[in-house]
Amino acid sequence: MKLFSKSALLFSGKTCLAAFLALYVALELNLDKPAWALTSVYVVSQRFSASTVSKSVFRFLGTVLGGLFVLLIYPNTVEYPLLFSLIVSLWVAGCLYLSLMDRTPKSYVFMLAGYSAAIMGFPPVAEPTAITYTVISRIEEITLGIVCSSLIHSLLWPVSMLGMLEQNMKTWYQHASQLCIELITHKPKHKSLEQQDILIQMANYPLSVEGLITHLVYEGDAARKMVRLVSVQYQHLSYLLPTLTAIEARLQSLAELEVKFPQYVAEAFSAFLSWLQHAENFTRSGDIQAQLMDAQAQLQLAWTEETMPAESVILLSGLLERLDHFVRISSAYQNVSDRISEETLHARPSQAARNTRHIDSGLLLLSASTAFLATFISCLFWIASGWSYGSSAPMMSAIVCSFFATIDSPVKPMKKFLHGALVAMALSLFYVVVLIPQALTFETLIICLAPGLFLLGLIIANATTSLVGLIVATQLPSFIALGHHFHSDILSISNVALSSLFGIIVAVVMTALIRNRRPSWIAKRAVRRGLRDLIRFVSAIDRGVATLLLRQQFVARMLDRVNFILPRKRNDPDAELDAGGNLIVEAWLGANCFDFYGRYRELLNENHVGIEAMFHELKLYLAARLEKLQTQPHDALLFELNLLLISLETRARKDPRLFHPLCHLFNVRLTLFPAARWPEIEILLS
Repeated sequence: MKLFSKSALLFSGKTCLAAFLALYVALELNLDKPAWALTSVYVVSQRFSASTVSKSVFRFLGTVLGGLFVLLIYPNTVEYPLLFSLIVSLWVAGCLYLSLMDRTPKSYVFMLAGYSAAIMGFPPVAEPTAITYTVISRIEEITLGIVCSSLIHSLLWPVSMLGMLEQNMKTWYQHASQLCIELITHKPKHKSLEQQDILIQMANYPLSVEGLITHLVYEGDAARKMVRLVSVQYQHLSYLLPTLTAIEARLQSLAELEVKFPQYVAEAFSAFLSWLQHAENFTRSGDIQAQLMDAQAQLQLAWTEETMPAESVILLSGLLERLDHFVRISSAYQNVSDRISEETLHARPSQAARNTRHIDSGLLLLSASTAFLATFISCLFWIASGWSYGSSAPMMSAIVCSFFATIDSPVKPMKKFLHGALVAMALSLFYVVVLIPQALTFETLIICLAPGLFLLGLIIANATTSLVGLIVATQLPSFIALGHHFHSDILSISNVALSSLFGIIVAVVMTALIRNRRPSWIAKRAVRRGLRDLIRFVSAIDRGVATLLLRQQFVARMLDRVNFILPRKRNDPDAELDAGGNLIVEAWLGANCFDFYGRYRELLNENHVGIEAMFHELKLYLAARLEKLQTQPHDALLFELNLLLISLETRARKDPRLFHPLCHLFNVRLTLFPAARWPEIEILLS
């Protein structure tokens, strides 16, 4: 967004109006710290009315939760400074951990509950009897700020998120279609930069859509209806990424083998491409699916009559099956409004994905430990120095560590926060020394504050400068310490600023020592977590206890990790991570293993197909990859897969029911050994 665009001017104007309304009401109600109400407006104000309301709700809940905790522990601990500091620091860390467990905007509730306890609990220690008043006052002022912001942004020229959500979903599908067309028409041996960009954009869509949906439920009935519809579309579009990678793998293998498409396959392929290139043809999805299925049936017949090599038949059949998957996803996406049921109307992506999201507990513990140590060390400094203004140090440590905990390498943005705080300190001194003394009435105070706050609103509305603008806008009112007499104590402001500066520095130093990690380091941990998940799933398949539900949950977890890994892999290239992959292959490996043995276990056992050796070698390979991500599948695994393929093909000639397990077994081998050709019995015996 441009600095002086229409939307930026509208956002800044409405935010300024809400801020001055909150300040006026706070002064009229004789609230203790009117600056808190003004600050809250800038904290919760968003470009879209729905996100402003949702963040307001989350901020209110977090503030109340933090206040209740302080009221609970304060009477028994306030006389023991170390104990009180320890408990509040642990609370900050615990709330941050819970917040990071939830990768949706709702996590703001717990994060705010953590550092709100520090904001409300530390300053009143010099006057213990004032704690109840402090907590109630904080909740009142926060509530006033969020109510004013929500009303102004919702009632005056509200900006809807519906269009943005619809555009996200549409672009998600369009990118998938574009990539599919490119794969089919160009068939590059290596991914182009454009293809990689599309893949990464597709990986970012799920989290973006979930965030929009979380906010959009606060926009009204029409928006909630759209949320229910999009929630179903979301479930289907999540499978586009693995489907496209499977299509690419089979096209590449067919090109390397120089397989000539039979007439019926070529016609089905051409029909699919024509359907894909013309969006208005989605009504013909049923015809395209029927043509693809008919071509698969003819391929199986060609295999039965031995008029085509088994490898060519299975590769072509697998390709047609993946094209059929794409058509099914597209059809579900296009027709969801007609096919949605009463049960799915209550579905939410966040609910469906609650148990499938990638959570790195070790990284969460590092973040929580950093917040604890930074807060507690600042408390020790405060206690040891006896500085009456020292309470600002642990408050700022808790805020900064919590606010940047979701970022892979938070030191750099933390330094930006430090720079923003320094700018806010300089501006606050200018206001206090030059402008505020001239303000004798509320009107003149507005005249003094309006230009600066309006400019900060424009800066916040710009994506590239929003962080700096938000830092200055939230720190400036606190440093100025606006009161009822429109004047501030320079000495107090200087002390608070220095104490806050110390707290920020402690947070930066502790984060640099403990928490700062490269995106590639975090991505490699996700890859290893995915490999452990795959080993457990393969073991469950081998034992015969895996179910279709377990398969669905496994694939959902792996796809979430894929979406987690791909952007980090692009932002921070690493040789080990490049060799380790992005878990798309591993997701297909687990799914194909289940489709081979989990679905046809009784049939395979009936035909005495031995799978023990293959699964044993597969587990050995996966265990070796845990130790070293670059590990390639070993020859013994290829031998067992080839032996099993030959054995199963021989049996399938006698029992056609074994053709589909044969295809799934070939898919397992294709996933592990894409360059391997169909085995010959003479070579195996030699």
